[in-house]
Amino acid sequence: MKNFIKSLFFCALIFMTDSCQKNRSIENHFSSLNDTIFIKTKKIRGTGLFDLGYGSLNFKDTSDNFSSPILYPKKMKAIKRFQLKVDFKEKNDYNIELLLANKNGSQVFIVDENNNKDLTDDTIRKCEKIIWTAPPEIVKCEYLISNGQKIVKDSSWLCIGNFNGRILFGKREYLIGKFSIDNENYEVGIIEPKNLMSFTYGFQPEIALLSKFGIKTDSITYSDLIKFGEVLNLNGKYYRFDNISNNGDLITLVKDENFKTKIGTQKGMIAPDFNAITISGDTISSSILDSKLTIIANSCGCGGDKKSTEAFYEMEKLLGSTINILHVDSNIEKSNIGIHIDSEEEFNKDFYNNYRQEYCSRICYVIGKDRRIIDKFNINQWRSNITRIIK
Repeated sequence: MKNFIKSLFFCALIFMTDSCQKNRSIENHFSSLNDTIFIKTKKIRGTGLFDLGYGSLNFKDTSDNFSSPILYPKKMKAIKRFQLKVDFKEKNDYNIELLLANKNGSQVFIVDENNNKDLTDDTIRKCEKIIWTAPPEIVKCEYLISNGQKIVKDSSWLCIGNFNGRILFGKREYLIGKFSIDNENYEVGIIEPKNLMSFTYGFQPEIALLSKFGIKTDSITYSDLIKFGEVLNLNGKYYRFDNISNNGDLITLVKDENFKTKIGTQKGMIAPDFNAITISGDTISSSILDSKLTIIANSCGCGGDKKSTEAFYEMEKLLGSTINILHVDSNIEKSNIGIHIDSEEEFNKDFYNNYRQEYCSRICYVIGKDRRIIDKFNINQWRSNITRIIK
């Protein structure tokens, strides 16, 4: 009997030790009874499963006025300077200093990596051509930033290169938060894709579930990205993405008991009703479209983009007889093929606010017969997505 009790105790000890090891990396533990949960995050180098873009840097001559002096390196020609402001809302002078110059016949750049205003002790790097499948070397840099309560030291990673004569810059960071609810483990990732030129969060952050019950996802689609005010489904428990600290080190999720009755453009929500005027002068209403699957297909003809418009016509040609496809853009050329909605038409303002939301969009919203959002995807990826949805 004693040996049996010892064996039982030993097995329990092994189980507890194994459970502790599995949860050692989980810093944030919560109960489903919590209405609000605060998740500490960690900043990660690179892009992970996310798609992060570039912004354009406008370097100025060193004779221009700048907010603070710096120590310039010697034996370099045609030096130009750019101050990358850490936080546009911050009144203090918290910048990352960048230099562009010529050395030995090559275009080079320098980042004030240690934030000491002395660019003589930083690495000189060749300004490489940006190849989308093989981006240039990532450079780490330090800076000061407010977390919403006090100024803290922080750091990030930059990718800088030359593309068709323009100097492009991209942050190469994302956040992860590991947490558990009722001992069910999750991991979320957070990005700030639209705020390319500062290091703050809260402008238009997006969150996605990266891992559930220890099982990691292998890709992130557009519909997986949850915006502010939208809801994460954590094993049937719904939590609204409610807040994020200025530097991203803390996110807030709030329990939402009403997701299934919510109206919005998140996957699973009830699609907003609409009335819109087509470029032919006809009025089209959501109330007459629910007998078929409906796709609201945004394209973006600005900037010489023809691909997204061509994608609509390809989709219309292949599927227009079996599903409703509404093409949305500005300055649409008149055509006898398809239904077209001018996003700049004043009557279509509410439609725009729900289904476009920005001047340039390539997002398709798929609405089911039950008037719920089935999926969202980039119009240029319509073939693979439509095939999956129809199946």
